[in-house]
Amino acid sequence: MPVPTSRTEPLNFLAHLHLADGDPGDMAGGVAADFVRNPDLPSLTPDVLRGVMLHRLIDGFTDRHPLTLRSISRVSREFGWFGGILIDIYYDHILAREWARYSAETLPSFAARSYRVLEDHLVGLPVDASTFMRRFVDDDRLNRYATLDGIEDTLARVSKVIADRIPHRAMWLPDAMPLLISRDAEIATDFHGFYPELMAFATERKGNRPV
Repeated sequence: MPVPTSRTEPLNFLAHLHLADGDPGDMAGGVAADFVRNPDLPSLTPDVLRGVMLHRLIDGFTDRHPLTLRSISRVSREFGWFGGILIDIYYDHILAREWARYSAETLPSFAARSYRVLEDHLVGLPVDASTFMRRFVDDDRLNRYATLDGIEDTLARVSKVIADRIPHRAMWLPDAMPLLISRDAEIATDFHGFYPELMAFATERKGNRPV
């Protein structure tokens, strides 16, 4: 998993896959993007590169959106710098548990289809990206996002990566679960206001790209 250094390195992989759906390169690039740095870009296939660029546009829209910022403010007093990470992950939980609101396909079906796409694109990616994607599929992270246990486990994994790579930032993020649960209704309201706008933005950006 990438080391989160700011709101520009999100962890909401379910949302990125959903927004990229319909184009396998967009889907693979949407997950790989967190592990791709600018020097890696020339080595990517054109379809995956397009997905990485879409991911970055989605990140920028998300970072600036007032509803996302409002969600972060609901937890940042207690968790400061980690507020954006917590909201990214919890937004994926809300999307997963209320999946039928945004897709006619079941979450297990979408997850299985997404995993096949990721497996088909493992070759040619940076090692960190392919290693993460292999583990992501094997752990069935997409379906696990729908459960609080799955979100707590994701927070624990992120905590361990941060403690290992940037120890001065170490914090046990599962400690945020009671706060997230207590503010679930407000965060969910923010998400359901924000996400349709993000869907429209992603659709518009995909439609305006060169073929």
